[in-house]
This record gives sequence, structure tokens and C-alpha cells, in this order.
Amino acid sequence: MNLTVICVFYPPLNSSAAIQVNHLVEELAIRGHNIEVITPDSSIKDSFLIENKNHIKIIRFKNGRLTDIKLFLRALNEFIMPFRIIYTILKKSIKLHNSDGIIWWSPSIFFTPLVIYLKFISRCNCYLILRDLFPIWSKDLKIIKNKIIYIFFKLFFLFQCYFADIIAVQSKGNEKFIPKKIFFKKTKVETLNNWYTPHFQKKICDIDISKTILKDKKIFIHAGNIGLAQGFEILINVAEKLNKNKNIGFLFIGRGSQFENMKQLMKKKFISNVLFKDQIDNSQIINLYRQCHCGIVILDRRHTTHNIPGKFVSYLHSGLPVLAIVNPKNDLLSFINRNKIGYATDSFCEDEIKKNILKLSNNMIPNVDRNCKKIANQFFDTKNIADQILKSF
Repeated sequence: MNLTVICVFYPPLNSSAAIQVNHLVEELAIRGHNIEVITPDSSIKDSFLIENKNHIKIIRFKNGRLTDIKLFLRALNEFIMPFRIIYTILKKSIKLHNSDGIIWWSPSIFFTPLVIYLKFISRCNCYLILRDLFPIWSKDLKIIKNKIIYIFFKLFFLFQCYFADIIAVQSKGNEKFIPKKIFFKKTKVETLNNWYTPHFQKKICDIDISKTILKDKKIFIHAGNIGLAQGFEILINVAEKLNKNKNIGFLFIGRGSQFENMKQLMKKKFISNVLFKDQIDNSQIINLYRQCHCGIVILDRRHTTHNIPGKFVSYLHSGLPVLAIVNPKNDLLSFINRNKIGYATDSFCEDEIKKNILKLSNNMIPNVDRNCKKIANQFFDTKNIADQILKSF
């Protein structure tokens, strides 16, 4: 089949979204499908750039930056993005393949005009992979306070759901946030788990923990975004409570709007068992995890939606148990505790979190590494995800 994949983030970007989309595209290409990836890119000089490799055609369109900028500018660049892509396609007479199906990753919520255009020229179905429920979570965290702005974003959220033939949310609990009807049209919603393809070809990791202040400690790692959605400060406070424990260390690796703030808070508190590092290439992450004892997932308690972070899936594939501190009623609570792959709590009591860390450091869950890999292969395998998506076409 000829398949079109639309996404904001794609390699060489190293975000969780970019990694997941890339793993899916590679899996589909391995099966012999012809994949056309359409993605914005602020780094290219010309209006567009085409790359070809092994059944994959990547078309990058010039666009304003979408990360590490003020929220207003990001929203403006995202809003303009689909119209700019359509204009470039028409002006430059870019030949797109006749698609048998469109796979559309959201966020961004603003791709709808481009999707309408592509559906019109190809007459095919569209599969919307809806990962986080923006703007709902932004309202929960009071990032969006103005009602008019919220309604504006919510309309675009509904538009994308309306024009999708299938809406795939990342957790069963998120299905309730999708209206059963939008403008008198019934919506079709299913759960599509996140996925990850571990690369065990062992590229040497730039981070050697044995040569850092965390040498000989059991490392609790948080790998990924450190932003407003995480509520990260509580981890710094817990690390401070464990500062005198010689056996436990914390490695926080990644990027995000709160990354530098948390680093400064650690220095202010004179904490010596925490190390901050910039994000590394995904090809090195498995070798980094091999130096660690446990993976951390944290989500702000004010969330009402359910989030299954990409880092959680990568931890499991590496055999790392998970310490999850998440919002009440989050699907991760029962999933982690029921499958004995770590400890999950909705309590933000620092002493309770400390107690769970100590239990994990003492290997209180039998065969936890085996459990993690089993669950990863059962629920979060890229091959199974590709099978599910292809059924819709």
C-alpha cells in the first residue's frame, strides 16, 4: 500500500514522538509498504526538501520553530503550518503519491486543513493517532486560563476528530474525552498503545555513570521531557530527603521548559545525589538504561486525562521497573501495580514516594525485569501496533 504519515516531529529530532513515528514508519516500510512522510522543519533553507530511503520518502516543509519558543509563537507557527505546506505543494508542483491511507499524529491539532486536502486528492481513510488531549490537559494545569483561547483550541481539537475516520487514543480512560458525535457525525474511537522498538546493537553511550558522582549507586532515571506537564519539583524534594543515602542516585536526562529551573533548584538545595544531563541520541539509550536500576514517570497531579509516556514504554523494553507518580485515576496506576512491573501511586506525599524508592532499590518485586520485558512485548510492540493500524485500511 501507499501510506502517508503526517507528523510534527520526526528524526533527526530526538523527542519521544519523533522516535515513535520513526519506529512505526520503519516497520511499515520493512513490510513493503511505500511511506510518504510529511513533516514541518524549521532547519531547512529551501521551502521544501525531499529525502528517499528504503520505501520511505520524507518531504520536509519549511516552517517556523515549534519548540523552545513562547507558547503564543508556537501556536501561531502551528496554525500557519498546514496552509504553508499546501501552498508549497501547489506552488512547487510537488508530486505526492496516490495514498491508500493517511496516518496522522496529533499533536499538532492544526493539521486538519492539510488532511482534508490529502483526503480529497487520494479519496482514502484517515487514522488519527491522538496522543495527548490538548487543550484539555493545558486547561487542567492552568496553562490556558482564558476561556476564549480555550474554546478556539477546543474547536480545532474537535475538527480533527470530525475529519478522522478512526481516532486512536493512547489509553482506555481517554476514550471518554472524545464526543460520541461531532456535528451529527458518529466518531469511531479505539485504544492504540504507545510503542517502541529497542535497538540492542549497543552503540556506546556518551554517559558513563561510573565516571560521575553517581558511581556505585543504584540509579533512578527520568529520561525525557521536563516541562510543565510533569510537576517535577517533587522529585527534587525526594532526592533531597535521600541525599545521605549512599546507595541511591538520580539521573535526569532530557530537555524541556523546566529543565534549567530544576537544575538550579538542585544546586540551591546542595543536593549531591542528582545528575542532570542533556538528552542523548536514542541509539544510545538502551546502553544508558543498562547502567540504571529503575525508570521514573511523573505527571502533574492536576491532569484529568491519561498519559502513557514514551519513556515508560522504553523502560519496560529494557527490563527496568518503573516508579510512577501520576494523577488520580490514571490508567497507569492499576496497570503497573497489577502486572508487578514497579510501583505506581497517585500520592504526592514525599515520604511515601521515598518509601517506594527504597523498596525498588531493595528489589522487593521478584523477577521484575522479566515481567517488564514480557509486558513490553505483549502491549507495546511496534509490530502489533502496525498490525492494528493496517487493519483500518
